[in-house]
Amino acid sequence: MTQTWSTLATERPAQFGYWRELICAAFLALTPESDLRDGFAGTVTQWPLGALSLARIDSQRQRVRRTTQDIARAPRTGYYANLQLSGTSEMRQGGRATVLRPGDLAVVDTGEPFAFDFGDDFRQLSFFVPGPLLSAQLPGRVRTATRIGTGGGVGAAVRHALQALPSLPPESAARLAVHACGMLAVALDSPEPPAGRGGRRSHALAVADIEEHLADDDLSPAASARRLGISVRALHGLFAGRERSYAATVRRLRLEQAFRDLQDPARSRLRVIDVAADAGFADVTSFHRAFRREYGRTPAEVRIRSGRGDGARG
Repeated sequence: MTQTWSTLATERPAQFGYWRELICAAFLALTPESDLRDGFAGTVTQWPLGALSLARIDSQRQRVRRTTQDIARAPRTGYYANLQLSGTSEMRQGGRATVLRPGDLAVVDTGEPFAFDFGDDFRQLSFFVPGPLLSAQLPGRVRTATRIGTGGGVGAAVRHALQALPSLPPESAARLAVHACGMLAVALDSPEPPAGRGGRRSHALAVADIEEHLADDDLSPAASARRLGISVRALHGLFAGRERSYAATVRRLRLEQAFRDLQDPARSRLRVIDVAADAGFADVTSFHRAFRREYGRTPAEVRIRSGRGDGARG
């Protein structure tokens, strides 16, 4: 049975909080963030297709992550193939990053951390495929966060199939969904584009890896280099001559996440020490010192000024 969830029937101040609950119910455990707090429009329509499913998402600018904590809390084995219908998005997983424009398609693995960035209003189709159903049709690992063009060939066939599914009777749609999975496997089993070792793209992939694993206890140059398939020396070379080194980039991104969490009403019950831990800081004292140096205020002062708490919970 088709299901639809929408924030529009919720009071404006509570809409983004409801969106958090909504997408977890419709998809899987995720961590969305947005600066749109006084009103947030989002609608998800989902069509069950046997063991598979299709969802259409209409929403506004936001960042959506599946963190290691999300995976531990609600593991699910499978893949989402996202077809961009309007707006743009950036998808990051496993050291890869790709930008999707209308008509583009890419896949993420639900068993590994990933991140989506939507810079403005957008519409996507999101096609869920159980892990074994897709991986059994491929000779190697499923290539995630890699753009699949749908202007012609098998990519176009996948796009047409996904767009046709909502208009079909349930039994026909379920049969077509299985064929769409097979065509998706063929589209993924094409030669991989060159990785691009130098310049802006490689730096962007290194930053994307940091963002995906920001809360990991073992985030380090060695871990990032291993995932990117380069040496630690080459990794540090990607940051040479830039505003921030690898370590400074990690620290800045963790501080930015903590700052957002301190202003987030959905996280107002967390103690400052928990906010620091969720952002990847192992030592709360160094967190307080770095936070004040970066923002000129203490974490408690940021929380008080945002009206999200009394600031006393450290």
